[in-house]
Amino acid sequence: MAVIGCLTALFAATMGMAQTDIKRVLAYSTVSQLGYMFLGCGVAAYAAGIFHLMTHAFFKALLFLGAGSVIHALGGEQDMRRMGGLWRKIPVTFWTMTAATFAIAGIPPLAGFFSKDEILGQEFFSPYGGKVLWVIAVITAGLTSFYMFRLWFMTFFGELRLGQVDIGEEAHAAVAPAHAGHGAASQSHGHADDHGRGHGGVHESPWLMLGPLVVLAIGAVVAGWVGVPAFMGGHNQFEHFLAPVIKPVAQPTSAARPANEAAEEPTEEQKGSIAEEWALAGTSVGVGVVGFLLAWLLYYKRPELPGRITAKIHGIYLTVLHKYYVDEGYGVLFVKPLLALSTIVFWKGVDQTVIDGTVNGAASVSKDVGGQLRRMQSGNIRSYAAWVALGGAAVIAYMIWLGVSK
Repeated sequence: MAVIGCLTALFAATMGMAQTDIKRVLAYSTVSQLGYMFLGCGVAAYAAGIFHLMTHAFFKALLFLGAGSVIHALGGEQDMRRMGGLWRKIPVTFWTMTAATFAIAGIPPLAGFFSKDEILGQEFFSPYGGKVLWVIAVITAGLTSFYMFRLWFMTFFGELRLGQVDIGEEAHAAVAPAHAGHGAASQSHGHADDHGRGHGGVHESPWLMLGPLVVLAIGAVVAGWVGVPAFMGGHNQFEHFLAPVIKPVAQPTSAARPANEAAEEPTEEQKGSIAEEWALAGTSVGVGVVGFLLAWLLYYKRPELPGRITAKIHGIYLTVLHKYYVDEGYGVLFVKPLLALSTIVFWKGVDQTVIDGTVNGAASVSKDVGGQLRRMQSGNIRSYAAWVALGGAAVIAYMIWLGVSK
């Protein structure tokens, strides 16, 4: 379970890095975070996995609803290559999504930091975990930060790019945002007119939509505070809440003290464990900061770089963009054979030949027999008399045969 969860988190994160539809990025982000939860459960850190499920509910719901607010503001546009510069035009949506973005990136003291750090720490110390899985999970945390801040910069910063990018340009523009003076970015395809307005028509959503964003933003900031670990001076109330049904298996030394010993001076072993836990937390925050800086460089400071990079790794980029061709492989292995089986065997073989053949054959035979019997009803009295005579002769012959046989 830990291996599957860890690989799910990694592969879904790489898929999210190449998507340009704002909702697709969040969809693959959800798959990746579910992988984190299964990683926690796979190393017996059940409370940590459920804790991340709880915090994730706040900032991921906020991200999806915030994306809906962005799409509403742009009249239905979902392609991030046609966004940009929205933070001034839709400030409430911007600030609430900013809270969610920093939370999912694992930036303290927001909710995602505590739950994700709990999974990473428990995985590191668990007897069912391993350093290799921990390294992959940390790398995935950096990728999460990168693709979420990529979404953040492409959506809210730079200049509004409505109508500047052709959807068909998947090799370069699918990763790099369009900017005037860079190839196809300088061409106008009139997409803004498709929505019936120009750039000035961008507007903030009504408070009926913004109200839930504000509530969820508060949760994205403070929901993780119920699980502050012991080495940070907290008591991890969320784990205590689940204690009656979940027995902790993976526990660092610093968290193993009984409650009545909390005020005592920590031992040397506990001090070492606390230092180690701080190092692990610092590592997770560090990779989050690296992801932010990389997204800032590629999608804000030097927006022409992503196109150049994808041109050099075109094959790898297309593989990630097409989700490692999993859908195509599934189609070849399962969909096409099942369609062929259902078409050739069940439809044409069983349905048309056997079932329809039986029904249609019975009808044809009934029609032919009825046609022959219909000819006997000619309306000619002499014909009827002949049939009566023939029938009488047959009856007499049958009776004679019975008498002779006895």
